[in-house]
Amino acid sequence: MSASILIAYATRGGSTAEVAQSIAATMQEAGLAASAMAMAELKSLEGYSAVILGAPLYCGKLPREFHRFVEEHAERLGSMRPWLFVLGPTRPDAKDFELARKQAEQQIRRYGWLKIAELHIFGGRWDMQHLTFPFSLARHLPASVQAKIPPADIRDWAAIRGWALEIARMMKPAA
Repeated sequence: MSASILIAYATRGGSTAEVAQSIAATMQEAGLAASAMAMAELKSLEGYSAVILGAPLYCGKLPREFHRFVEEHAERLGSMRPWLFVLGPTRPDAKDFELARKQAEQQIRRYGWLKIAELHIFGGRWDMQHLTFPFSLARHLPASVQAKIPPADIRDWAAIRGWALEIARMMKPAA
């Protein structure tokens, strides 16, 4: 195994973590050293030759945890071209995917120094039962709009694996 790849993710209900772990497993199967870790747990990016960032998009915004991570690791990320995947839409509607892309791009633009190799939007999962505290409180509020959204999971595992394999092919040294 030659390249050491980090899949750093932010998650609220575990969906993005599951995608990050799938990407890491796919890369390992392709012969690369890859690991998935929550952004909140990472202290340093030293030792990694490449980084893939992953985050959910809620109400058009990436979570604070993502922004904190990018700011804390600005120097190292600025010298790389990390990939970014975002879990957004929970309906398989092309308009939802395009809107999610625009929203994610807008969030990333605040970091003019951050040059993303590729931004990929994947369908997401929405289920109030998977949200952690304090976000889980919304399901108990009578006027909660979120509590009225039906559960959905449109993560396309074949597309996620395919994207990971594309990156793995780029990372593997030419034989």
